[in-house]
Amino acid sequence: MWNTFLVLLITIFSGTVGIIMTEPLSLAKAFYLTIQTITTVGYGDIEVHSNAGHIVLLVLMMVGVGVMLYFAGLMMAFMIEGQLAGVYGRRKMKKKIEQLEDHIIVCGAGRVGRQVLYRLRKEGARYVVIEQQEDLANELIEEGFLVIQSDATQDETLKKARIDRAKGLITALPEDSLNVFVTLTAKGLNSGIHVVARMDKLESEKKLLRAGADKVISPAILGGWRMAMSILKPISVEYIETVIHDHNIEMEMEELRVDPASCLVGKTLSSSGIKQQTGAMILAILRNKQVISNPSATEEILQGDLLIVFGLREQLHRLEQVAANITKLQSLV
Repeated sequence: MWNTFLVLLITIFSGTVGIIMTEPLSLAKAFYLTIQTITTVGYGDIEVHSNAGHIVLLVLMMVGVGVMLYFAGLMMAFMIEGQLAGVYGRRKMKKKIEQLEDHIIVCGAGRVGRQVLYRLRKEGARYVVIEQQEDLANELIEEGFLVIQSDATQDETLKKARIDRAKGLITALPEDSLNVFVTLTAKGLNSGIHVVARMDKLESEKKLLRAGADKVISPAILGGWRMAMSILKPISVEYIETVIHDHNIEMEMEELRVDPASCLVGKTLSSSGIKQQTGAMILAILRNKQVISNPSATEEILQGDLLIVFGLREQLHRLEQVAANITKLQSLV
């Protein structure tokens, strides 16, 4: 399109110069007559008397008009296709949001919320983000996120995000009062939803917990802790950051629920063969809301336990496969 626009400018310039050289007209009138000709308006208020002037106008009629019409067609196509693509894209996105189930709702896409979105996308989670600012919402749409541009504190907005079918909500709005309001609204619409709330002021933690937040996190506290530990224990912090953030290592933490039919039920950690067969490590066991950190090798695995497992992605995948295969064999016996 830019090439066509350049050709159009050259045509207008050439026509204006040609008319000035062949007719006793000023620059303004020559330019005016050129635009009249290539736009096919032709008011007839300016007459050309010389044969050379007529030749210039004939060339403009044959070349300039064609260039002008072609450029106008490109502009119309660009505008129409752009609008249609925008409308179609938003309808497609709306349909995807309406089909979401067991997903996570992220309220606010500022500095904290955007990092949440990047992590959720990396983990392959299902999610939708609610952002009120139009410019931020458009940026997220261009990045491929599912976005609802609206106020997250409104009931209708959360309903559009399918909060009745969501498993979790992260409210990362910049003001603690807004996060309290979102938490209250979310729990009112779905009492079983797991809510993680951001806080800036320490006194807001109790308010968020009373509002129904299951977990309250302060980015300032976490950032300050990491900065202090980077001075006190730099090697340890560097190792942890490498393990968590290095894409080449792909170390991950996973939660594994022990089902009644699992082959792990009734076995100790040492006899389960988890470490020997998969290489994954059991960091903790969540049992009846009690956390057993760094469990011993003699710790027995019970039905309903939630195992906190740490290892390479392939090790965690192997653990799932081993457990599934053994469970399947037991069911066939």
